[in-house]
Amino acid sequence: MAMSTIEAWYMADKVTDQTAENRCDPNVPAGSEVMLDLGILSWKVPPEGFSYPQKAVPWYPDGIQDPALKRIRESRGYNYADIITCSEECLPDYHNKLKSFFEEHIHSDEEVRYILKGSGYFDVRDRSDKWIRMKLSAGDIIVLPEGIYHRFTMDTANYTHAMRLFKGEPVWTPINRPADVHGSRMQYLANFAQLEEERELRRTIASCLRSFFNFGWCLGSSGAMSARVGAAPSAPMLVTPSGVPKELLSDDDLYLISMTREHLKVPTNSKVTKVSDSADVFDAIYKQRPDVGAICHIHSVACVLVASQEPGSVLRSRDIEMIKGLGVAGDAVLEIPIVDNKPTEQELVPSFLEALKAYPHAPAILVRDHGAYVLGKTAEKAKIATECLAFVLDVLQRREEPGAKRRRHVASGPRVVLLDVEGTTTPITFVKDRLFPYAASSVGPWLKSGKPEDIAKVSAAFAEQCREDGAAFAGNGEVEALTKEWIAKDRKVPALKNLQGILWRAGYEQGELKGAMYDDTPDALARWTAEGRRVAIFSSGSREAQQLIYKYSDKGDLTGYLSAYFDPTSAMAPKQEASAYVQIALSLGIQPSEGHFCTDILGEAKAAREAGWKATLLLRPGNAPLPADHGFPTASSLLDVEI
Repeated sequence: MAMSTIEAWYMADKVTDQTAENRCDPNVPAGSEVMLDLGILSWKVPPEGFSYPQKAVPWYPDGIQDPALKRIRESRGYNYADIITCSEECLPDYHNKLKSFFEEHIHSDEEVRYILKGSGYFDVRDRSDKWIRMKLSAGDIIVLPEGIYHRFTMDTANYTHAMRLFKGEPVWTPINRPADVHGSRMQYLANFAQLEEERELRRTIASCLRSFFNFGWCLGSSGAMSARVGAAPSAPMLVTPSGVPKELLSDDDLYLISMTREHLKVPTNSKVTKVSDSADVFDAIYKQRPDVGAICHIHSVACVLVASQEPGSVLRSRDIEMIKGLGVAGDAVLEIPIVDNKPTEQELVPSFLEALKAYPHAPAILVRDHGAYVLGKTAEKAKIATECLAFVLDVLQRREEPGAKRRRHVASGPRVVLLDVEGTTTPITFVKDRLFPYAASSVGPWLKSGKPEDIAKVSAAFAEQCREDGAAFAGNGEVEALTKEWIAKDRKVPALKNLQGILWRAGYEQGELKGAMYDDTPDALARWTAEGRRVAIFSSGSREAQQLIYKYSDKGDLTGYLSAYFDPTSAMAPKQEASAYVQIALSLGIQPSEGHFCTDILGEAKAAREAGWKATLLLRPGNAPLPADHGFPTASSLLDVEI
C-alpha cells in the first residue's frame, strides 16, 4: 500500500462539458501538499487479483480480502462497504443522476471512494474557493473530509466501478450549497486553524533540533522530536524522520501520524524513507500522559554520564535554580525516573510506562547509556525544559568531577542524620501488617522451590537457634511452623531475620512488595543530601531488609540518598543502649555530637542522647503515645525536623 499520486489541477473558470478535463491554459497543477492541506487523503491499492461484484449493497468480503484494503478499513473504522457501478447501462436515469452528482454540496461524514475499474473526476473547493479537479482511476482510494464543498462527475469514458466505505450506517444525503452555517462545514473551516498550527509546529520542531545540534545534543542523525497538532485526545502527532542530520532538517521532512499510527502525511523528500524509531515511545507517552503536547529526545554527554552514575531508579535534585524551568516550583524536589537502555526504542516502551506510573508528573525520563526524553505541554515548553534539564545535568556532572568543590550548606549542625524505619520514614503498621504476613505465607512455597543450598543454610540456622532455646528441632519440615510461630511472637533472632530477608527480597524483586514511605520521606532525604549531610538507617530489621524497603519503595528507589545501614548486630548493641550509637558514630567517622537521630521510640531517643547525639521524636499516625514530660523535640513530618 502506498500513498496515491492522484493528478490534480485547477479548473478553468468556464465549464461547458463537465466530463472534459477543463484545465486552465496554461495548466496549473495542484500538488499533493495542496490536497493534504485541504484534508484530503488518498492511497494506491491495485485491485488486481481480487474479485469484486458489479453491485453489492452492502458488500461483505467473500473469501480472501485484500490485506491493504483491510488495514485501511480497520485503521479508519470503515465498517460498512458497498459496491456500485456508474454507467449508462448500469445506472437508471443515468444523465439526470450525473447532473445531481455535479451539484456542489457537502456531507456530514467523510466521503470515501475506492475505484475498482474505470475512472472519474472529483472536484473540490480550495481555501480561496477555487475549483480543483482530481482524476481518479483504478486503484485510487480517496477520502474527502466532512464539510468540504465538492462534486463528482464521470469522464468521457462514462464508466466507474467503485466501492463506497462508511463509518456506521451510511448516510448519502447531500447538503447542497449554500451550507456555510451547517455544523459540518463550520467544523471543516475550523480545521484550517489546525493546519496553521501544524505549519507553525513544523517550523518550531525543525528550529529546535537545529539548535540542539549546535549544542551537541543531536549529533550524527541522532535525536528526535514530536508534537501533537491540536488538543483533542485523537489529535495526530508530528514526528521527525530517521536518518536525517538534524542540522539539515526541513519543515517538510516530518511525518504526521494519527493516534492509530496511520501515516496521514509523509515527507516528499526522496531521501526521507522512515519515521524515527522514537515514534513508538512518543505514542506511548502521549497516551499515558494527556497533559503532554510535545517531547524532545536528546543524546547529550551529561545525560549519559549522570544516568550511569546514579545508583537508583530516579534522579532527584532541589538546589539548582534552573529546575524551575522543568515545572518544579519553590523548594520542591525535581524527580526524573531512570530506565535501563534496550536494543530498540520499541522495547523501551514498557519501562517508560512503568516509570510514568510511578512518577506521573515527571518532566523527563533518562535512559542509561542513551539519552533523555523531555516532556512539555507545548513544543516551546518542551524546548525550554530540554535546555533547563541539560543545564541541571551539566551542573550535576561537573560536581562529580575530580577536584570539584560541591556547594554545601553545613556550616553548623549535624553532619549525619540517622533514621529509624517504622514510625519514622515508614508507617508503623507496614512491617507487621505487610512484611510479616508475606513471610509467613511464602515460606512454605519457598521451602518447596528454593535452592537446596539456601534451604540447608536456613535449616542449620533454625537448628542452632533451637539448641540455644533448649528445644528440639525435627529438620526442614519444622522450619515453616517455627517461622510462623516466631513471627507471631515477634522474635528478633538471626535465623528468622535471615530467612525473612530471603523471602522479602523475592517479593520485592517480583513486584509483590513495595516499601511503604510517608510522602515527606523522599523530600526530606533529598533536602538533607543536597545540604551535604549524610543520611543513614538504624533499624532492628536486618541491613538487607532495610535496603530492600528503600530500593523498592512506593516512592521509587531511595537508596541513592542513603550512605549506610545499621542493625543491632552491626551496631554491636540493641537500639535502646547508648553503646549502639557510640559504635555507629565511630563507623561513620563523626563525633556523636555531629549526629541527629530521628525515631518514634522514647527509649531509643534517650539512648542516643546519652551517647551524645541530638534526637527528635516523630509523631506519626499509629505511633505509641509519649509521656507529656519526655523532654525531646517532636515533629509530625521529617521536613519539620529542626536539624
